Amino acid sequence: MGAEALLLLCLLFALLLVSLKMYKKKAQLPPGPTPWFLLGNLLQKDVLPLSKNYAKLFEKWGPIFTVWMGPKPMVVLCGYEVVKDALLDHAEEFSGRPVLPFSDAVNRYKGQAFDLRKYTRIAISNVICSVVFGSRFEYKDQVLQEMLRIIEDFVSYLVSYMGQIYNVFPKIMPYLPGQHKKIFGDFEKMYAFINEKVESHRETLDYQDPRDYIDCFLMKSEKEQTDPEAIYTIEELIISVQELFIAGSLSTSEVLACALLVMARLPHIQEKVQQEIDDVVGANRIAGMEDRVRMPYTNAVLHEVHRYQKGSLESIPRQTTRPIKFQGYLIPQGTTVCPEIATVHFDPLHWENPEEFDPGHFLDEKGQFRNRVAFMPFSAGKRACPGEALARMELFLFFSALLQNFTFQLIGDAKDKDIFTLYEDSGLKTGDLPLKFIRRSI
Repeated sequence: MGAEALLLLCLLFALLLVSLKMYKKKAQLPPGPTPWFLLGNLLQKDVLPLSKNYAKLFEKWGPIFTVWMGPKPMVVLCGYEVVKDALLDHAEEFSGRPVLPFSDAVNRYKGQAFDLRKYTRIAISNVICSVVFGSRFEYKDQVLQEMLRIIEDFVSYLVSYMGQIYNVFPKIMPYLPGQHKKIFGDFEKMYAFINEKVESHRETLDYQDPRDYIDCFLMKSEKEQTDPEAIYTIEELIISVQELFIAGSLSTSEVLACALLVMARLPHIQEKVQQEIDDVVGANRIAGMEDRVRMPYTNAVLHEVHRYQKGSLESIPRQTTRPIKFQGYLIPQGTTVCPEIATVHFDPLHWENPEEFDPGHFLDEKGQFRNRVAFMPFSAGKRACPGEALARMELFLFFSALLQNFTFQLIGDAKDKDIFTLYEDSGLKTGDLPLKFIRRSI
């Protein structure tokens, strides 16, 4: 037998082995759409993305089903009761986070009409900068703008089909050309910039007067120097700063952009928000956090914006930390699990008008703000977003200030689009939002 024939035979045997393992797992997991060999459901447009297809998948397979990201299964959880049962009632078992090879690969590259979106991203990022670096950047600072572009490119790729394919075939993709190569190079620059900031902080560290997150991390790191299993390392510090920017800058600014699109699309709601701001805050100052309790309608609108977004980075998968008997299924340890948050926010058992944008979902009969148990925009349980409080604060303050001073209107063909389409067309893309704004005379 020739070498070529032997190589082909080995390849076929390997493919057969992968196929057998794949279909053996399939028999043990919750039912779901039939996967293709090796590719799973990746290229099946009636399955992925989940944010568009979960309704018909739920109707066919029920609140727990399995989709395949290539040869790897992912159990999807739908509806408030099931997601709550997993993330809160079984928080420990569902507290793991699966390895995302593209994110890991990026982290290994460490030095071996008026663009409203742009300015809101810079403004919100400057809040993160104050917490992390102890200082802010000028709006035209090229370093900050470059960091935001790198983060935007990374997130856009991570949620794209190519990003999913990278995570399925991480050993092959590094040898192929593509956008991931540029992102690796960009993250080398970002790593070097953050490392420079860390070194500067280390040289000027005052243990009696910590200035920011980096100082606090360095102080903790010094205390653990003799621990062989220490987790407070310089590499971990740099990676955590990167992740703070990714999670805190882009996602918060996108929610703010969506809120302004909704105001322009629903002017009667915009008018009620502005009236409440005028009544409570007036024209001589901007709203503070102490005003939020006296602005229930504005608070309810922001909550409804969160609820109404069907796509969310908070649907990033979990992983089971041990085998668990869950809702009648035995889910093995190490299984990727995706709690589809949109199914919680559109669960008809918990929302009066789930398909409508209705701030009344968060108002009681007296018009006062009310929390809802089926509201999880920052996820829940042990992997809930640690920056939730900061994000809520930022959104309220920025949104109130913008609506206090401007009225927003849609332009072009955006005037004829529904809210879901506006979200989809504007999400995570560069360039102007389809908005014009008119200064208010108060």
